[in-house]
Amino acid sequence: MIKSVKKAMDILTILSNSGETPISLAELAEKTNLNKSTCSHIVDTMCEELYVERVSRKEGYRLGPWSYMLSRYGSYYNSLSKLSYPILKWLHNQLDTAVFLSVVCNGRKYIILHIDPDNILPMSDGSMIQGDLETTATGRLLMAFMDAETFHYTLAKRADESKKDVMTPDLEAELKKIRMRGYSHCSVPADKHQSYAFKVMDGEKNIASLGVLYSDLKDSPEYREKVIKSGKIAAAEISRRKAFE
Repeated sequence: MIKSVKKAMDILTILSNSGETPISLAELAEKTNLNKSTCSHIVDTMCEELYVERVSRKEGYRLGPWSYMLSRYGSYYNSLSKLSYPILKWLHNQLDTAVFLSVVCNGRKYIILHIDPDNILPMSDGSMIQGDLETTATGRLLMAFMDAETFHYTLAKRADESKKDVMTPDLEAELKKIRMRGYSHCSVPADKHQSYAFKVMDGEKNIASLGVLYSDLKDSPEYREKVIKSGKIAAAEISRRKAFE
């Protein structure tokens, strides 16, 4: 990894979290663990390319116009999110719990769309929520239906990040089970939640995972049956609409 590029990305992330409020050079240097001179050189370069704006020496910096231009096509997976929202709204109304849509990018899982009035999803990174693939229902479903190349790349990335081989015999057996039944289920004892996931297809390719997360207080055979039935209907409808997009 090129450290200067990584630090530049860190600076953009810090500035994006502050909105239009400028951040001083001293604060940027502190938050990125850089000395002020090095931080200044990186920020000056980003200012020259208009990704960062220098408001003033005293006030500091904020995002520049080209950073905003990067998002001119909308949010990540914007078209899928727009297409899926009314269906997620229907699913939420059916189940009265958190529903969400997950995708994989470079070996990591991100939630690109969620409806969660009770805030039971673990929030981070603004509206995109990261999570471990191998320990979540949506992540496991995405792994189960990956093509071979993506699967091996993802395993290598996860092993590098977690410093261990994530493909255990138990996980291998679980992925096989998911492929057979077509959906994923995980209990989350620490949070007292249950989670289900259903595949969203673009033709023959699994492009996303539709997730349902609910409290153990709701759990019953009847409710689980409703989750599975409604989840399959919702995922199939998103896939159908995607085919005619």
